[in-house]
Amino acid sequence: MRGWQLATNGDPADVLVLDDLVDPAPNEHEVLISVEATNVNFADILQCQGKYQEKPELPFTPGVETCGIVVDAGSSGVCRVGDRVVGMTSSGAGGYAELALLASRSVLVIPPEVSADVATVLFTTYQTSHVALHHRAALQAGETLLVHGASGGVGSSAVQLGAAAGAIVIATAGGADKCAYVASLGAHHVIDTHSEDVYETVMELTGGSGVDVAYDAVGGELGDLTRRLMAWEGRLLIIGFAAGGVPQYPANHALVKNYSIIGLYWGSYLTPERRHV
Repeated sequence: MRGWQLATNGDPADVLVLDDLVDPAPNEHEVLISVEATNVNFADILQCQGKYQEKPELPFTPGVETCGIVVDAGSSGVCRVGDRVVGMTSSGAGGYAELALLASRSVLVIPPEVSADVATVLFTTYQTSHVALHHRAALQAGETLLVHGASGGVGSSAVQLGAAAGAIVIATAGGADKCAYVASLGAHHVIDTHSEDVYETVMELTGGSGVDVAYDAVGGELGDLTRRLMAWEGRLLIIGFAAGGVPQYPANHALVKNYSIIGLYWGSYLTPERRHV
C-alpha cells in the first residue's frame, strides 16, 4: 500500500515521507479498513513531534481519526466486513495511508446518510465537546460559556454545541479572520487575543461576575488567566494544551471561589459500555 510514514520525530513537513509500505495486519483487538477519509487532528502534529501523551513506536503512520470500509473485522464482533466505520487508529498504522488499523473498542458503524468526511470530523471533536459540556460541566441554558481556541477543531464544536444549548457563548481567537469565522458559528461575543485584553473584556461582558463554564483546549498563559475568570461555583474544563504550557492551578484559589477544575479526555469513555459515546 501507499502511505505517509515517519522514522524520526519532528514537524510533519520535515519528517513525513510518502512511500510503499507493508500492509498492516490486525490483531484480535483491531479492525483493518480501506481508508476513505482521515481527519487532520492537532494530535497528529503532536505525535509526529513526539509530544503527545500516546507515543507510537517509530516508524509509524499518523492519522488518529479515520473512516473507511472494513476489510478484516477481527474477532471483536463490533462490525462486519464491508461495513463503513469510523474510529481511532491503533499500532501506529494510522489513516494517512490506503489501509489503516482501528482499535476495536473505538469503532462505530456509520449510518448510510452520513458521509465519510463528516463522520471523521464529528468523531472526536464533537463528542469531546458534548461530553465535556453536558456530562462533565452540566451546562445549562442561560449560563455563560467561555471557549478558548474557538476557531480550532474542539473549540469550534464547543461554540456550536454551547450556543445550541442556550448558553451565552464568549469565544477567543487570534486575528480578524478567525474571529469572523467563530462569530459565524454562533458565538455571541468574540475576543481577538491579538488586539484585546481577554480578562478585561470577559469581566466587562459578565458584569464582573466571570463565566459559569470555561472550555480550555489551549493552556499556556491563557490557561493560567482562565482561573481568574471563573464565576462563583463555576466549572473550568481542561480539554488540552495547544499552546504547549500546562497551567498550574493553586488549590486555594479554587477553594475560596468555589469553582471546580474538571478534566476531560474523551478517549477514556471508549469502554464496552460506551455510556457517553
